[in-house]
Amino acid sequence: MRLPALAACLLALVAGCITDDEIGTPLSVELIGPETGLVGDRLSVIYNVSGRSLNGIIFTWGDGATDSLATVGAQTASGSMQHVYEMPGLFTVRAVVEDAVEGVASAEVSINVQGR
Repeated sequence: MRLPALAACLLALVAGCITDDEIGTPLSVELIGPETGLVGDRLSVIYNVSGRSLNGIIFTWGDGATDSLATVGAQTASGSMQHVYEMPGLFTVRAVVEDAVEGVASAEVSINVQGR
């Protein structure tokens, strides 16, 4: 058997041995946000997500607004999302992450939005 053919056979054998449970890491979600903010200010939350095959993240801002982010099979996602509150109050921001292998996980942070 020639070397390229042998290498292809070995690669096919190894690829067949890998399961979804061995790809990526267990699903985890971290959400970091400010404790306080002001009405009308653009407030940011930072997200760090890891998993095996991430489908997407849905952010709910606690005031009826939602945003979504597609992750299309990624194993990690991180960045920031921004939102402007139009009234004062204590709002719970929630990030819900769906992973094709691991299921669903979420994280929350509360922001006390004050008037000007």
